[in-house]
Amino acid sequence: MSNEIVVHKGRTNVLIVDLGFDVSADTFTSEIRADPKQTALLIATWEVGFVSDGSDGKVRLRLDDVITAQITASGGFMDMKRMSGGEALPVFDKALEVTFRGSVTV
Repeated sequence: MSNEIVVHKGRTNVLIVDLGFDVSADTFTSEIRADPKQTALLIATWEVGFVSDGSDGKVRLRLDDVITAQITASGGFMDMKRMSGGEALPVFDKALEVTFRGSVTV
């Protein structure tokens, strides 16, 4: 996975994260914030689900076009948290940079 995520404003954005192991019993959350701190301004929250049933390790992140159309920031930082067996586990070593781009067609 690249270290930068591009989110297109005014469009529904889908990102697939392949963890490579069974995560069907786990729950995930993912947010984009103004800077890498947990207390930073929240820009958007991803809707998180599985591509199939999670046994293949593939997690789908989705931002609806209504949400992305309201984003005014030019960038931010995204992290993902995995809850497994009652324990919060990081998915990435550090927050990933996010760039927000406007669309050229409406």
